[in-house]
Amino acid sequence: MTIQIRPMRRSDVPLVLPLLRRSHPCRVLTEEAMLWRHDRPSTERGENTFVALEGGSVVGFVRSVLLTDDAGSTRGMSVLTTVDDSHRDTDLADHLLDVSEKDLVSQGAEVLRTFTSEEAVQVGGEALRRVVLGRGYVLAETHRILGLELDSLPDLPTAPAGVELRPFSDYADDPRPIYEIDRLTTLDEPGGDHWFPSYGEWRANVWGHPLTALDLCLLVLVEGTPAAITCYASDGTRMESSMTGTLREYRGRGLAGYAKAVALHRARERGVTHAYTGNHADNRPMLTINERLGYRTAGTEGEYVKRIGGRATGG
Repeated sequence: MTIQIRPMRRSDVPLVLPLLRRSHPCRVLTEEAMLWRHDRPSTERGENTFVALEGGSVVGFVRSVLLTDDAGSTRGMSVLTTVDDSHRDTDLADHLLDVSEKDLVSQGAEVLRTFTSEEAVQVGGEALRRVVLGRGYVLAETHRILGLELDSLPDLPTAPAGVELRPFSDYADDPRPIYEIDRLTTLDEPGGDHWFPSYGEWRANVWGHPLTALDLCLLVLVEGTPAAITCYASDGTRMESSMTGTLREYRGRGLAGYAKAVALHRARERGVTHAYTGNHADNRPMLTINERLGYRTAGTEGEYVKRIGGRATGG
């Protein structure tokens, strides 16, 4: 039977979601969130989603995202490339990446990036990695994906002196202090290819995302001054870290570990059972915090890069 690859339609979402959930067990995914994203295209990213269909079944998925930095340099990402297990030994992954890459290059992408993970993180990830390497990509960075069953949480640590925790929901009228910490700490993470949205884009598509758990996300105040954040997406039973970061001048005081521990305990009280996070392989401070909280490595995710019209390079 012929396979058709075309842009995803709103009506495809209920068919796509089971495939993504089977293939990406460490991600928090819901139909509501996918429909929300489909109905609200980003104003700062060139984003297109494609599905592969055989008959009435969805057998593949890929999302292409174009980012432009402040210097005007453009780079494209093929994300969540997914092939149903019934087509894992075919060339469908190659065809999906063909479509995504052509879309990104047509929008002006100068660098292409894509991601694959070990089997426990992405079912079929090893087969996808071979496809990616065969297309001329090279490994640029590695992240560790960690999971935690919340019934095994250690007791809460003592609060650092002078520290107050406030839920993001307290800042619904003006979340800019949270945005600034999110922006500065994200740009300060290990790895050399960061991008961060404008305040308007962030407020619409990060703060306003239906999975952003504003009551579990916490701002850390030190003597009343914003110093750190810990942020989560949740579907009510599972949660995924989106950022935990401390401003440079406040590091070394245990703020991130304390805030994250409190957020996880609050999540458990609300019925969340599993938590997931990802850390750059070189981010030893955050890896140490997560290991103390009981997170264990599920597998690794590789980020691969290919430059358009030139030799592939890493980093």
